[in-house]
Amino acid sequence: MAIKFYTDVHISREAVRQLADKGVSIIHCGDKGMSDASDEAHMEFANQNDYVIVTCDDDFERYHIEWQLTGRKHSGIVYFRMLDQCQSISIVVKEILFLHEAADYQQDLYNQIWRAQG
Repeated sequence: MAIKFYTDVHISREAVRQLADKGVSIIHCGDKGMSDASDEAHMEFANQNDYVIVTCDDDFERYHIEWQLTGRKHSGIVYFRMLDQCQSISIVVKEILFLHEAADYQQDLYNQIWRAQG
């Protein structure tokens, strides 16, 4: 299965553009009219459309745990630390490009949270 990524508002559009230019299937929440959506709405949208959500919002770690405890599965979460990783387009591009090229969706991302190493 090809990995598809969906970013929330904290990920720069420039990083999304660079990744798309490199052949990564990725969209920004603004492209779907969801810039003002709640975190829960982002989780639901990503899950319903088989997108791995890319975020810098640590609330998604809590959602991951809540979904695990209730037996719900999600399409995956890639988490960048807000203060240092998220502000760097090069870190975001490098990490997502790595996942695009090397990750096994079912084993590495589905129903998992991937914490970027940066």
